[in-house]
Amino acid sequence: MQMIDQLKDGKTKAFAKHCFESSTPEELDAAAEGAPDHAQIEHWGITEGQWEEAVAAALADHQAQAK
Repeated sequence: MQMIDQLKDGKTKAFAKHCFESSTPEELDAAAEGAPDHAQIEHWGITEGQWEEAVAAALADHQAQAK
């Protein structure tokens, strides 16, 4: 989880780890292409920008793992 480990904000990192562990690369790719999930944003106490950053980091780590 190299990209996730580089995240500075604790909440963003925790959400990114959750995304990595609970979502497939395909699900994360679809999420990254769509609008931020406001239910997750509210639940995790993060901003839209943090949500986008976490999803992108989780997706990048899945892609790196697949190589």
